[in-house]
Amino acid sequence: MPLNLEHEAAKITEELGSVVFVGAFAVNHYSKYRTTRDIDLVIASPLDERKLIALGYTKWEQPRGLSWLSPRGIKVDFYTRDVGGIPADWILEKAVEFRIGKNAIRVICLEGLILAKHRAGRTTDVDDLRQLLTVHGGAIKWDVMAEIADNHEMTELKQVSAVLSR
Repeated sequence: MPLNLEHEAAKITEELGSVVFVGAFAVNHYSKYRTTRDIDLVIASPLDERKLIALGYTKWEQPRGLSWLSPRGIKVDFYTRDVGGIPADWILEKAVEFRIGKNAIRVICLEGLILAKHRAGRTTDVDDLRQLLTVHGGAIKWDVMAEIADNHEMTELKQVSAVLSR
């Protein structure tokens, strides 16, 4: 992952407080192979547009909806309710912390990321899911996954994980 996105994640955390990074940034925490030009994150509190604007963020209208540009020009998508049907509160509670230099950064836990990628089902998400299951399939905490996945999803992910993590 380019260092500028790691730096950007540190700056965003510093500016906004309790955030958890999801999407390609989180994938790269677990398996450094994915390129991305944006950052997706879950924020603990309702999105305060006035605060974002005061911090130098700018709205960016896109055909698929509203995005933001950080003060440093990086596209940022904020999630306040859920990611792939996974409640924001659960994502915030189960987040995994790691350090970039002196900065503590939080990303979605492996189980949440796997399920979000499974549910999204786009080509890049399937590729991400395959990579995550190949590298980390043996480390999945299935009891944690069961908190957010239905029985069909659990069965499917266990089967695929068993094949890919051999």
